Amino acid sequence: MPTANANTGNGFSKAVSYALQEQKKDVPEQGRMQIMEQNNVYGVNSKEIGKQMREIALERETVKKPVLHLQINFHPDEKLNRDQAQKAIDSILKDIGIEKENHQYVVVNHKDKAHDHYHVIANRVGMDGGLMNDHRIKDRLQVACDKVEKEQGLRPTQGRTVIYDPSLEKGFRYATAQEKQINKQQKQNKPVRDKNPKIMERKNEIRDQLQAVLSKKEIDSPEKLKSALEKRGIDVQFSENKKGISGISFKKDNISVKGSAIDYKWSDLSKALQENKDKAQQLTNVKPQAPKSALNTTKDGLQPTQEEKKEYDFVKDYNPRVEKAITEIKEELEKGNINLDVSAIMEKNGFKEETDRFTYSNGVLKSGVRKATIKQPIKDVKEQFERFKDSEKRYSELMQQEPKKITVFDKLTGAAKEKENTNYSLQRAKREAVKPEFKPQVRGMHIRDITLFSKFEHREYEYKRQEQLREMFSKKNEEDQSRKNGLRR
Repeated sequence: MPTANANTGNGFSKAVSYALQEQKKDVPEQGRMQIMEQNNVYGVNSKEIGKQMREIALERETVKKPVLHLQINFHPDEKLNRDQAQKAIDSILKDIGIEKENHQYVVVNHKDKAHDHYHVIANRVGMDGGLMNDHRIKDRLQVACDKVEKEQGLRPTQGRTVIYDPSLEKGFRYATAQEKQINKQQKQNKPVRDKNPKIMERKNEIRDQLQAVLSKKEIDSPEKLKSALEKRGIDVQFSENKKGISGISFKKDNISVKGSAIDYKWSDLSKALQENKDKAQQLTNVKPQAPKSALNTTKDGLQPTQEEKKEYDFVKDYNPRVEKAITEIKEELEKGNINLDVSAIMEKNGFKEETDRFTYSNGVLKSGVRKATIKQPIKDVKEQFERFKDSEKRYSELMQQEPKKITVFDKLTGAAKEKENTNYSLQRAKREAVKPEFKPQVRGMHIRDITLFSKFEHREYEYKRQEQLREMFSKKNEEDQSRKNGLRR
C-alpha cells in the first residue's frame, strides 16, 4: 500500500538536513533514520550533498524550484525488507521521470512512526541539463504507487482518484463517480488518527455521534443538527460568508475539531441534511391509494398468509438471538478483548458455523450473519490496539529518559546551555504527556443491518401508512369543504 506526496522548493541543504534528521538530537537507536541510497552524490551531511546538487542545478539558473521532496509511505501491516522497499521506490521514481543514470537523489528511511516511510530528496535538473517535469506530479504519483501495488502484490489502497490501467494507451484512468462515492464512504468509516491519543479518541467520538445523528431522517437543517449534537454534549460552531454557512467545527471536553479533520466538510453535511429533507418530503407528498387485495384485510384487520406466518414466527425467534450474540461480541470488544471466541458466542445463541457465515435454522427456514460483517470490526479494534501499544511504547520511552548530566567541562566549553535546553524540553514533554488508555470504539455490526424484517411486517407497515394518509387527506378534504361552504354564505 504505497502512498506518496510531493513538494518542490529551492533549498537543497535544508531538505537533505530534514531527511537526515540532523536537527533531531538524542534519537533512540531504534528510531534513527537510515540512508537507503545516495545516487550520483556522496558525503555524510546535508552541506556536502546540497552543494553537489546546487552545482548541477546552476546549469538551469532560471529554474526557481529545482528541489523535489517525496514522502513515500507503506501500511503498518506491510513490513517490507530492504530489497522490496528499494524495488518499489525505484519503480515510483522511474515512472515520474527520475532516472538513476541522470539524476541526483538520496533516499532515507525514517523510523519514528509505526509505519515504514521514506523521504526522497531529488534534483529536478538532470546531469545532462534537462529538467524533470513536475506537472500534475501528485496524480502521476498515484498512478506510480498503484502500479507498484499491482505488480508487487501489495495491500490495495482505497481512495485513489487516478488509477494505473495498463490496458489503456495512456496507462491510467480516472476514478468513476461511483468509485469516488465508495471511497468517500470508506474514508468516513475509517478511524480518525492523531498523534495525541486523547484528541484521537475525541475525534472518533464526535464523528460517531455525528453519524448517529445524521441517520435520523428528522435531522434536516443546521439548527436541528446543532441541537441534536448539543444534547449529546458536543458544541457546534458554524462559519459563515456572504453565501451562508461555509464551514463547521465541533468541541467536546475542551477539544475543538474542524469538520474536515473527521472527513465531514460542511458540503458533505449540507448534502446529508438535504437528503433527509427530501426523504421526509417524499413521505408527505405520497398520494393515498386504495388497499390492494394482496394486503389480505379482514374485519379483524390485516392478516398474514400461511407462508408469511412461518416467516414472521422465524423472524421473531431469529432477531432476539442475533441481537444478543452481536451485543455480546460488541461488549467484549469494548472491554478490549481482541481474542474473543466469536464461534462460541454465536453457537451459544443457536447459530451454526459454516464456511463464510453463521446460520440459524428452526427446521423450516434459515438465515445468518456473514463472517465478514463481524471480522471487519474485530480487525478495526485490533488496529486500534496496535496504535495503543505504539503510543504506550512511546510514552514509556519518554518517561524512562533521564536528563543529561551537566559537568564542569560542559560549563567551560559552552555545552551546558544546550544540555539545559534539552533537559527543559524533556521535562516539559513529560509534564504534558498523557498516559495512553485502551478504550476501543467498535464500528459496524449495527443491529438494524443484521436483524430481519418479515414480508408481513412490511405489508403491515405499508397498510398502516396508507390508513394514516387516508385519515389525513380525509380531514383535509373536510376542512376544504367547510371553507368553501363558508365562502358561499
